[in-house]
Amino acid sequence: MARFVYVQTRGIEAPERCFTVFFMATVAKAMDDDAAIIFTQTGLSIFTQGFADHVLALDGSGKTLTDFIRNAKDQGVTFYGCRLSLPLVQIEPSSIEWPLTWIGAADFHSLLLEADRAVYLS
Repeated sequence: MARFVYVQTRGIEAPERCFTVFFMATVAKAMDDDAAIIFTQTGLSIFTQGFADHVLALDGSGKTLTDFIRNAKDQGVTFYGCRLSLPLVQIEPSSIEWPLTWIGAADFHSLLLEADRAVYLS
């Protein structure tokens, strides 16, 4: 089993770029690999209340970003939020409905070192 860590740096400013990270992590889990996503910089803004419910995938499936997030969580993907990015996106951790483990720079670095592959998505 390989351990993949995906790093998502884009959020509400580029909604079309918010789906891939959840899709890739879900596929990794379906292939019996371990997968985690670190949301940093504006990537945390994906969790702005109501945003994911209204953004549709470009594939015409009618699926929302919330559907992709739910699929990833259902498959067991671990979500990490970068505490240092919170002032950038002006989100209160208590307002996020999805379980995120909050990390700092040292934790972020350790997760990357422990991964077999780190994938940076911007």
